[in-house]
Amino acid sequence: MAYNSLREQVTATGIRIVGAAAAELVAQAASIQLEPPATRDLLWLARFRARPRLGTGSAVPAILATLSDLLRASWDACPAVTRDTPFVRPVSRFQGISWDVVGEAGAWRGELVWRHPHPVLAGTPCTTHLVIDEQQQVTSLALATAADGGLSGVRGIVGAGQSRPRLLDALRQVAMLTSDGWDGSPQMLGELDVALFVRDVMLSDTRAWPVAVLAPLEQGGFIVPPEELATDLFGLAPLSVMERHSCTFRLTDAIGDRRLSAYWGALRVYKPEFSCADRSDDHWLVMRERLDDPFERAALIGQLGQFAVNRLAPIEGVQARRRAMEKPVATVVSIPSTPVPAAAVATVAAASPVAAPAAAFPVEIAGALAELPGAMHQLAAQLRDLSGTISHLVAVNAQLADEVARLRTATAIRATTSNAMERRLGGIESLLRPSGGVVEDASSSTPHEEEGESGPTLVDAVRQASSEYGDALLVLESAESTAAASPFADVDRVGVVLQAMAYVARRRQEGGLDGGLRAAFQELGIDYRSGIAKSTSEKLKRQYRFVGPDQREYDCPEHIAIGATYDPKHCLRIYFTSRAPSEPRFVIGHVGRHFTVMTST
Repeated sequence: MAYNSLREQVTATGIRIVGAAAAELVAQAASIQLEPPATRDLLWLARFRARPRLGTGSAVPAILATLSDLLRASWDACPAVTRDTPFVRPVSRFQGISWDVVGEAGAWRGELVWRHPHPVLAGTPCTTHLVIDEQQQVTSLALATAADGGLSGVRGIVGAGQSRPRLLDALRQVAMLTSDGWDGSPQMLGELDVALFVRDVMLSDTRAWPVAVLAPLEQGGFIVPPEELATDLFGLAPLSVMERHSCTFRLTDAIGDRRLSAYWGALRVYKPEFSCADRSDDHWLVMRERLDDPFERAALIGQLGQFAVNRLAPIEGVQARRRAMEKPVATVVSIPSTPVPAAAVATVAAASPVAAPAAAFPVEIAGALAELPGAMHQLAAQLRDLSGTISHLVAVNAQLADEVARLRTATAIRATTSNAMERRLGGIESLLRPSGGVVEDASSSTPHEEEGESGPTLVDAVRQASSEYGDALLVLESAESTAAASPFADVDRVGVVLQAMAYVARRRQEGGLDGGLRAAFQELGIDYRSGIAKSTSEKLKRQYRFVGPDQREYDCPEHIAIGATYDPKHCLRIYFTSRAPSEPRFVIGHVGRHFTVMTST
């Protein structure tokens, strides 16, 4: 077949696309505009102030040098980020940089719009928007992250929380940033400090931002290190940490309602305008069993990010500064030196349609024009109501779809459980049924197992789950090899459980788990274990470590239990982890025999 050059297109970034749809794909790429994101697309937003640096004064030079290093990590040819030289990198789906400046040192503003892949979600573009404003010795920063389509573009509130810009951590290394006076370090509260904290901070009428309170465990220590948690919350909510478990009683006493308090390792975030008469669900609460889950923390960060977007948006960039600096052009009116006769002025006024008085309109038209603003206002109100109704219907439809999927999954699990019980009972009956005076051993010749030899095997079920649910489950090679060596016969049940795991993983990615993983699996009738005994020896703990395709090691102590016996024909364990860093999927390392534990023989 002859080569058709018309099927070849080259994008502005130098990518060559060949095929029948090449022109359409290039047109789509060209339609992407690198502009400051719209407010509706913002996911995360915070404002900071950079303190002057000792000896050098302004923190802007150090910030610009850091931006240069970060941008060159993804674009080798990136020019230096300076005060006076704007530049642009051609935009594509996952790339694009725009740096613009206006003014001079002491009265200067710089704006960065950076399009890049989402830090966690594959195939999802994000836009980081940074505005640096310098006025004399005061330097302020507005930093935001957006995605095409807003929350829907990152699969919900969890993706929004995971989009927290990594640029912030780099800027904190070179500049002393504060957010509403908070420098990002956790504030420790002793027993004598709690009552004053409630009175002066939580109940303050001037507090405009959420405040987070972390409770310790009963035996001491924290589920998540306070420094790590404070880093995640920086720019969104200052973190206060109660030093001892006894401080949680003081917090309950000061508030007057334990339902509004925080204890047993929980994290509570109190919104502004907090009062002791509020409902407990008016303020965010993450219990200790959920605080350890990075997805639950990401959901909280996403909710706080949206709260900040609603309060801080929009961001004024370089174009707004340019418009403010533009001076209005003076209108020069030429006055004739010789007086103009009044009759001539009257003649010109009569001939000019512009000078026609409003009274020249018919009465009906004038009345209609007078009623037009009120009609437009009424139409706008109706459109707002219609938009709200549509949004509500979309949300309800999503909830109904999720409920249908949950019921189908739960029904399938119960059906396979019932079938497994019937097969076991049939096997017992065949064992007890006499045949010629001899009790038959039918355990190896039941119809189900005879069909299983020619039907799908356990490793087939695992491979199918890996292929079909790749967005929710990462199945390692060790899971396939252990499944191939397992004599577990109920293949259908394992397939349904893997399907249910994918369903729970997707809900978790979207921030739809209200009660954590244990409640989600329990709702489906699945026996979920969150970990192993703390007294497990290091030798036995090595069983739960598996190597991924990138030679990365995964620790998989969480497991799904199928069967309560140690007989591998009727007992199976799925060992996995839901807490792998930077991995939104459940990582499954083992599908097969029960591991050796201290109580097993």
